[in-house]
Amino acid sequence: MFLPREKKILHLLYKNENKFTTSQIAAELKVSPRTIKADIKKIREILEKNSCSIKTKQGVGLWLYYDEAGEQFLQSVLYEMKDSYISSDVRKYYVAAYLLLHNKEYISMESIANLLYVSKGTIVNDVSELISFWEKFGITFIKKVKYGIKAEGSETQIRWALTDVLKKVGGKSGRIENEKIQTLFTKVRLESLKRIIRLAENRFHFVLTDISFDELLIQLAILITRVQMGCVTEPEEKKEQASEGRKAWFVSRYILEQIYEQLDVEIPESEITFLMTCLLAVRYQTPMTKEKDREKTRAREPQMFEDIMSLLREVDEQYQLQLEEDSELACALFDHLECMVHRFQSMMYLENPILDSVKKEMFYEYEIASYLISKFGQKYGLETTEDEIGYVSFHIGAAIERARQKMKRNLSVTIICMTGIGTSQFVSMKLKRLFPEIEIKQIISGNQADNLEPEAQDFVISTVPIYKEGIEVLHVSSVLSETDIQRIRKYIQKKTSHLQEENTEYFYLKKFLNSSISIMNCDLKSKEEAIKLLGGRMISEGYVDEGYIQSVFEREELSETSVGSLVAIPHAFEGRIRKQGIGFMTLQKPIIWGSERVQIVFMLALDAKVENNFQRIFSDVLDLTRNIKDVEQVLRAKKFSEIDILTKA
Repeated sequence: MFLPREKKILHLLYKNENKFTTSQIAAELKVSPRTIKADIKKIREILEKNSCSIKTKQGVGLWLYYDEAGEQFLQSVLYEMKDSYISSDVRKYYVAAYLLLHNKEYISMESIANLLYVSKGTIVNDVSELISFWEKFGITFIKKVKYGIKAEGSETQIRWALTDVLKKVGGKSGRIENEKIQTLFTKVRLESLKRIIRLAENRFHFVLTDISFDELLIQLAILITRVQMGCVTEPEEKKEQASEGRKAWFVSRYILEQIYEQLDVEIPESEITFLMTCLLAVRYQTPMTKEKDREKTRAREPQMFEDIMSLLREVDEQYQLQLEEDSELACALFDHLECMVHRFQSMMYLENPILDSVKKEMFYEYEIASYLISKFGQKYGLETTEDEIGYVSFHIGAAIERARQKMKRNLSVTIICMTGIGTSQFVSMKLKRLFPEIEIKQIISGNQADNLEPEAQDFVISTVPIYKEGIEVLHVSSVLSETDIQRIRKYIQKKTSHLQEENTEYFYLKKFLNSSISIMNCDLKSKEEAIKLLGGRMISEGYVDEGYIQSVFEREELSETSVGSLVAIPHAFEGRIRKQGIGFMTLQKPIIWGSERVQIVFMLALDAKVENNFQRIFSDVLDLTRNIKDVEQVLRAKKFSEIDILTKA
């Protein structure tokens, strides 16, 4: 809410009965009186909304005025650590945001240090740590002796970099904490922009995901602030989507009109293209145009649609599925990938706050999504990210669940999701399969929960914390983990044993393990050593060809195959298999494998085109990661034959 120096000013005024002049405060904090006056202005704006104010009298000075509620507010701000605005790991991104937002002039390291109440050396180190960030967006820095530094890049590059960095400043949970970034935007209130976005949602019948709502909020604040500074974008002729024939154009026009009417800020016509790009790149809970008709979707971009259908046919052949037949998947996947192309072209990087959970709980769906996204990225020249793969995993998961679902319905439920239509579809389809006795009444975002009525459903399943009087809410994770499923099962008080997987004995895993391709109790230092050693054994035993190891490394570059609970499942994407098998390795000590520690390795040499139990093998591995006792038994064994759970029928 307040920057460190602003909190220091409040401390001085709150703890002392004496009145202070701006010069006295400036001397105390070792900054200029002009800086203090600017800080006081920002502080006043926040205090006036919280039963407090700063009074001034010429010749006397400044003092705080507050009632009982105001005093409680001041104490919570000044003495509760949770309100601290900038932590050391976030500070460098705040520095980046400040430099980008004010890039029309040189800024000294001292002025930033004073702003954040840290040393000049700290700021110098922060700027140095940001080199890779600048390079990602094509931003360069110009240094001038006695003047400072200045960010340099096109207006569009500056804005995309600002969007990315403000998401890092704003919060790590996926949602933006508005008070953390409001102080950067002194001429526009974020609450006003929230109202404008909601008006656009209602007017044009779409709903943004909660995360994308926050992202668009940031982009509008950046747009207004930069325009007020005289920094505008030039219209890009290559942007074919900037036409009156697309709904996004009308939404952009409407938002700019509302900004003028409500905030008295006139935005140039050239900015419509920028705003359209923002709208085309975000994710929607309810899209502007939601099509389940293949031909209508195909008409939007025939070549891309055909490319996606071709990829689905490849996936079906590779994994023995029937995804091509699912029109809802085809249309949803087209929507996501079309937006993904816009994001990459505009350097807008989508973050997935539940990526780790997706990789651990849905790694079969994640594997299929990795294959599909890798092929799509090669086709369109994109460097795909794990975050995008994670979101596509939900679309794949929803399609797989649709293929299994049963239609019997009794109890009614509303689903509340934060991360988008793919997530909500996945949760919905999985619930329908596991609990055919329930009926999904509606799927809404967290922002819509205030309008929820108790009589609209029997209960609510929510991936975000929601508390509504008269409504029973079950809070679950976005990946609908096994723990969540058990809680739901207990809640509805019905048995669904016929829907439960019977994979507790690792039947399919045992089928492909073999002592000839198992190496126990290895003393290795890295995943590279593990892949080469186990891969070499599998080559020598005739399970894979000479190119297998390199293919495994290429798969790891796309996304590490560690899945938690000390387990990794390295494998090649396709080909390289001479006979079906699973290489097995245990290590004396855990090694670093991406973001996880790994001590058990299952190296897959499985051709999904031949082996029709590919998903069940992944399910067996997932079951193992959930069973700590079984993991411990595996690690205790000195010989492969000692692992009863994996060797005995």
